[in-house]
Amino acid sequence: MKKYRMLRFQGRLWVIALFAVLSLGGTSCKKYLDIVPDNIATIDNAFTLRSTAERYLVTCYSFIPPESDLPYSTLLSGDELWLPIDPLPTYEFVADESWGIALGRQNVNAPLLDYWNGPLGISGLWEGIRDCNIFLEHIMKVPGMTNVEKKQWAAEAKFLKAYYHFSLLRMYGPIPVIKANLPISASIDEVKVQRQPVDSVFGYIVQLLNEAAADLPVRVIDENQDLGRATKLVALSLKAKVLVYEASPLFNGNKDYAGFDNKDGTPLFPAGVSLQKWKDAADACHDAIQACESAGYSLYHFSPTARAQNLSKETTTKLNIRNIITERWNTEIIWANPNSTTVFLQRQ
Repeated sequence: MKKYRMLRFQGRLWVIALFAVLSLGGTSCKKYLDIVPDNIATIDNAFTLRSTAERYLVTCYSFIPPESDLPYSTLLSGDELWLPIDPLPTYEFVADESWGIALGRQNVNAPLLDYWNGPLGISGLWEGIRDCNIFLEHIMKVPGMTNVEKKQWAAEAKFLKAYYHFSLLRMYGPIPVIKANLPISASIDEVKVQRQPVDSVFGYIVQLLNEAAADLPVRVIDENQDLGRATKLVALSLKAKVLVYEASPLFNGNKDYAGFDNKDGTPLFPAGVSLQKWKDAADACHDAIQACESAGYSLYHFSPTARAQNLSKETTTKLNIRNIITERWNTEIIWANPNSTTVFLQRQ
């Protein structure tokens, strides 16, 4: 009987305790639900520490297209480079992606090398631009960092943002320019961004590279940890390449694109040829070459070892050309792609 009464007493205590909890929940439910559970990442959390901010910067780098990895590279999308044999069964996806474009298999339903949307193992470059914008919005708020370091990391994000816009421009022609992320509350009309004339896109890319070069170091400080990160020399070299593209017949008065306009009538390609663009490109190339030579970069030349002193001129020439690709971080490499390898390319 005592045991039964004790159980009833304990049951009443549980009811009272439960009622008390529910009562508290009724008065402070909103506050309770506002608590963010543990292990749930937020944008603010990503920039509360230097270490987490650096991880976010690494994420911004992760979208760099693997240009030397043939299945995901544009190298095979034209017919200038051709494989000596059909792709092996293990590499069937090579034909389905990069080589498939050269074989006439490009389509609108499931585009090959779709860096616009990013399916099938390819990172969407618009997503990379969005992450760079988020990084630039928050990096200056990170505690425990000097302003010099914050500016350097911001410059790296600007460089990557320029590189992603340039990659999209090369693949798709006139594209929208995304200077800042749209808010979630953006209206339907605000979300409908338009393509910009190619001159405007080139101008924005060069602007970003100029801003980046001003705050980037000439070389990475710790080569064991930071090789592959953007430097001033990388930014100047990319700027030269971008301006050569802008001056080239592809974009400079290309008659094939006469009348290629937006729906509002805005011409997307310049009608006439500009000689000034060639001068700007030449000046940028000169500046980049001088800066790189001053920092110790030079054209690669094979140095024979003690066991290979009597090589013919032909063999030496072959080794000069081959080792530019195969010898890591040689004197001719200004920036190596950290997301790519040449294993498949060398095997072919």
